[in-house]
Amino acid sequence: MTRCPDLTPAEFNVLKVLWHLRRATVAEVRAELSRRYETELAYTTVMTLLGRLAQKNAVSVDRAREPFVYKAAQRRESVLRERLRAFVADVFDGDADALVLRLVEDEALSLDELQKIEKRIDDRIAADAASPAQEDDGHEGAAASPVDDGGGAGAPGRGGVA
Repeated sequence: MTRCPDLTPAEFNVLKVLWHLRRATVAEVRAELSRRYETELAYTTVMTLLGRLAQKNAVSVDRAREPFVYKAAQRRESVLRERLRAFVADVFDGDADALVLRLVEDEALSLDELQKIEKRIDDRIAADAASPAQEDDGHEGAAASPVDDGGGAGAPGRGGVA
């Protein structure tokens, strides 16, 4: 799978809608964007965003019938993993520990979220202990663990569409 192209915040929000809907027309994407972000975008604006995503190979377009049907061309988990790694590299100079410690220290995580993280860490330690030693892939810490597909209602960067 190819790397995810650079996306604007509005393009990324459209991609998130497509992951949720699986496949959708411009009108369906527009309606979901309106519902999620409580903003009305013009039909032509959504069509332009989908066109840009298609040019960037981030979505595929079924032109066999009208209206065209759009579908995300890349898996959510892969894109989120890439974006998270880039964020950690850009903001925390590649130090994932600093990100996690900042979240804990700033009380940005609830007790329930902290317990879920603790369980994932315990699961990762158990899995690593049970599997034979693997070559270092150049990435440290939990960045290689699976990304939650739950949508993250309070996730950073969940701003408006435009």
